[in-house]
Amino acid sequence: MKLKIIILLAIIGCEQRENKKENISNSQTEIVLSEHNTNHLKNWADDINNGNINAIKNSYDTNAVKIISENIIIENSTQMANYYINHKDKITSIESILSIEANKEKGINYELVRYETDNLKEFIGIVIWRVENEKIIREFEFTQESTLDAKNVDTTNIAERRKLWIELCNKNNSENLVKQLYSHNTMYFNHKPIVKGTEQLIKEYGYMNNENYTLNLHPVKLEVVNANFAFEVGECSGSYKGKYILVWKKETNGNWNIYIDSNI
Repeated sequence: MKLKIIILLAIIGCEQRENKKENISNSQTEIVLSEHNTNHLKNWADDINNGNINAIKNSYDTNAVKIISENIIIENSTQMANYYINHKDKITSIESILSIEANKEKGINYELVRYETDNLKEFIGIVIWRVENEKIIREFEFTQESTLDAKNVDTTNIAERRKLWIELCNKNNSENLVKQLYSHNTMYFNHKPIVKGTEQLIKEYGYMNNENYTLNLHPVKLEVVNANFAFEVGECSGSYKGKYILVWKKETNGNWNIYIDSNI
């Protein structure tokens, strides 16, 4: 009798897990959230699944930025809403990997988000959002498809490159820093128009040339997304004591360079 009960409970448990994974088509797609999530993720996913263009638009800052690639950058909330309306994949589950306060006074947070779609693909996104009138407004996002080979990626080179970044930064030569550690098509976001390319970033980082400028990086989370991209969120010490975001991209020579840089 006990054995029958155990088997029955096991069957029920399996059925519950399968039901949790089951997808519901069109606007009725079920969102499965982890227990660590907050409502803003579900609300964002629901608006996209329902094709609610006004709700999507209102969840973004007027000048919100979404980087698709170096050549495709969305830079306002209307374009952002149109982008999601034209992408028909439904989000079936979503969770927060990490959420960290970047600027308390401005209500700004950095967040790493993982979600799955109804075509069985998994994505990891890095998001910058702020609280405005008790509502979460997205300012920036970059997303990449997550693949199984991410588990096998050796991050030793990323650690070495980060160490070199700190070393070159503290030698107060922004040109050497950017040319050695950043992708040629690098992009930098800091609540201003996107800075594109190494030459522009060298100018942007000119303040690092001050001999009194010092900086250290302390990664809080390094999330390898696939064989070519890894997302890093951390905090600085030294002349700047805020949080930072780095998107590392693996180059053809095997080195990881910084593709996207952001700090608040």
